[in-house]
Amino acid sequence: MRVLLLSVTAGYGHISTAKAIAEEFAARGITADVVDLYQQISRLTYDIIDNGYLFSIKHFKYGFKQAYEHMENSETMRKLASFFTSNDLIASRMARRLHEAAPDVIISTHPFAGQVLNKLKEQGILHIPCIGVITDYCIHPGWEDCGAIEYIVTASELLNYVAEKKNIRSEQIAPLGIPARPKFRKKIPKAEARAALGLDPEKRIVLIMGGSMGFGNMVHNVSAIDHMNADLQIVCICGNNDKLRKQLTYLKTNSPIVVRGFVDNVDVYMDAADCIVTKPGGLTVTEALCKRLPMILVNPIPGHEERNVEFLMNNGAALRVSPNFSVCEAVYYLNTRPERLELMSRCIELVAKPDAAERICDLAESLCRQ
Repeated sequence: MRVLLLSVTAGYGHISTAKAIAEEFAARGITADVVDLYQQISRLTYDIIDNGYLFSIKHFKYGFKQAYEHMENSETMRKLASFFTSNDLIASRMARRLHEAAPDVIISTHPFAGQVLNKLKEQGILHIPCIGVITDYCIHPGWEDCGAIEYIVTASELLNYVAEKKNIRSEQIAPLGIPARPKFRKKIPKAEARAALGLDPEKRIVLIMGGSMGFGNMVHNVSAIDHMNADLQIVCICGNNDKLRKQLTYLKTNSPIVVRGFVDNVDVYMDAADCIVTKPGGLTVTEALCKRLPMILVNPIPGHEERNVEFLMNNGAALRVSPNFSVCEAVYYLNTRPERLELMSRCIELVAKPDAAERICDLAESLCRQ
C-alpha cells in the first residue's frame, strides 16, 4: 500500500498534520510521502500562497477576515478563489504527478489540494480513493466544493450539522478528529516533566506560545502576567522568531521566566504546565487537547482561528482574552480556582480525539481494501 499525503505550506499546521498521519503509517510499515501541492507543479503559485498568507495575517488581518467571510457566505467568491488555486492547468499538472507517483490512496490536509483532487475526480481523470482532513474546528469554505472526494474528516461530530449545511454529504463526513503526532498522545506526570526540563516543581507554570513563527504580542502578555506578582513561573516558546526570543531574554521580570526558541519537545512543556496562553492554531490547540491542558487563547488569525476560539469556548475547554478581559485576568481565574482548571480538563476530555491519526489510517486502509 502506498499513501500520498498532499498539502500546502501556508503556515505550518497543514504540513505538520500530514506528517503526523505519515508517522502513524510508518509505524504500520506503510510508505507515506508528504508532498506540497504547489511545490510539485507551480513554484510561482507556491511563493504567492506561502508568502502572501504570512504577509496577510501579519499586516492585513482585517482584509484577510473579510476575504474569509466572503468565501463563507458567497459561492461566487469561493469559485473565484478556486479558479486561482485549482484551475485546469494546475489540475492537469497534478494529474501527471499522480500518474507518476501511483499511490493507492490520497489524503489531503489542505482545502486547496482537496479542490484539485475534487476537480480531477469530477473530470473522470482520478479514480484513486481520496480523503480530505480539515485542520481546524470549523468547516473551511474551501471544503464546501469537494463533493466528489470519498471522505472529509472533521474535528468533531459536533460539526456534523454545520458540515451538512455547507453541502458536505452526511455519508461523506468522518468526524475522526485532527491528527497529532504520537508523542502528544502520551501524557507523563507533571513532576516528571518539570524535572526533565529543570522547572520549579512547586510553582504554577504558565506556558506561553505563539505558533511556529512566534506571532502575537508575547512581550506584552509576559509583562502583564508578571505584574500580577503571583507565585508563578512563566515559560515562553518563541518558535522561529529569533527577535522575539532576544526581547524576552532581556526582559526584566519579577517572576522566574524561561525563554526558548524553536524546540522539539513542546509535548513535555505541555505536560509540565498548568495552563497555556497561545494563538489558537488548529494544530496547537489539538496538541493541548490531547494533553488535557486548559487554554487561554490570544491573537487569533481572523477567520478559521476565530472559529477555533468559538468552538473551544462553547465546549468549556478555553478562555479567550479580549479588550475587556485581559490575559492576566484569565491567568488569575485559573490560578485562584483549581476547581476551574479541573472542570476545563473534564470538558477537554469530551472533545479531545488523541487517536485521530490512527482512525484516519484505519479509514485509508479500509478504502484500499475495498
